[in-house]
Amino acid sequence: MARTFESGPARRVGLPLMIGAAGATGSGKTKSALRLADGIARVTPGPIVVIDTEAMRATMHADSHKFIHVPFSPPFSPIDYIDAIKHGLTYKPSTIIIDSMSHEHEGEGGVLAQQAAVVKAKGHSHAMAGWIEPKAQHREMKNFILQQRVHWIFCFRAKEKTKPDEKTNKPIDMGWCALAAEDLIFEMLIKILLLPGVDGVPTWRSQKLGEQALMKLPGWFRELFDKPRQLDEDIGERLARWAKGEDGVMNAPQAASPGPQPHLAMIDLFEACETSEMLESTKLEMKAIWESIPRGDARSAVSKAFKAAEERVEAERQKANNA
Repeated sequence: MARTFESGPARRVGLPLMIGAAGATGSGKTKSALRLADGIARVTPGPIVVIDTEAMRATMHADSHKFIHVPFSPPFSPIDYIDAIKHGLTYKPSTIIIDSMSHEHEGEGGVLAQQAAVVKAKGHSHAMAGWIEPKAQHREMKNFILQQRVHWIFCFRAKEKTKPDEKTNKPIDMGWCALAAEDLIFEMLIKILLLPGVDGVPTWRSQKLGEQALMKLPGWFRELFDKPRQLDEDIGERLARWAKGEDGVMNAPQAASPGPQPHLAMIDLFEACETSEMLESTKLEMKAIWESIPRGDARSAVSKAFKAAEERVEAERQKANNA
C-alpha cells in the first residue's frame, strides 16, 4: 500500500538547536554553554541538564547557574552516552549540555579505545575489523541524538595538531582541532571555536584548516557577532526565538558585553576549589592561559585567589587527617 504524506507551506517552527563549542582548557566552554542555555530557557520551558564527563567540574558553576547535574564516569562508549542522555531526557529539559563530547571519541571505553582493544587482543591484522562495532555504536548514538526534540550544546575538547604535507612531507600547522568524530561535528547548526584565554569570545576567522573546520556561522546569525562579544544569555535567547519561528529577532539591539577577561574566570575557578584534585586541575588551566592575563592587578588577583585556594585546601586536608 502506498504511503500518504501531508504537505504545506514551509515554516520554521520548533527547530532543535545544535550548538558545538570546541576549545582548549581555560577558553570558557562550560561557562559559555551555561550562559547560552540560560538564554534558551527564557524561550523554551524546561530545566537545563548538564551531562558531566569532566569529573564533576561543571558543579563549579552551581552557584551562578541552575541546572540538573548528571555525573558521567567511565566507560564512555557511545551506548553509555545514549543511556546518560535518556536519563537527562526524563527531566523534559529545555537544553542538554554534554561536557564533554570528546570522551566518546578518545576517553576510556570510547571509540578509539574499543578499536585499540581489538588490536591488542587479536593483532594488527584485525585493525580494520576493530572499527566495525565502535563505529556502529557511534552511528546509533548520533542518530538517537538527531531524533530528539530538545536543544543541544556540545562541548568538545581541542588540541593543536599538525599533519605532513603530501608533497613536501613537511608539517602543516592545523591549529586547534576538536577531539571528536567529524561526522558528529558536521551535524552542528553552529560551530564555535574558543581559543585559549578568550573567556568565551568566539573566533570566526582563521587561515588554519583545523580551525576553519570548527567555525560555522550561518548567515541568519551573523548580525549577532558583527562585533567581538562573549557568548551570553542574550545570544541564547535570540537563537531560541529564531528556532521557535519568530521573525526579526536577529535585528534586535545587542546588549553590551565585556571583552575577554580570563583572569575573572580563573578567580572563579580557584574560589570553587575544595579538593587537592580540583586545585591541581585549576593550576594546569592557569598555566595554559597565564600569558593571556594582563600584567599588574589582574595577575595579582589571580595569584591571590590561587594562594587562598591553596590555604583552604591544605586546611581541609589537615582537618581530615586530624579527624
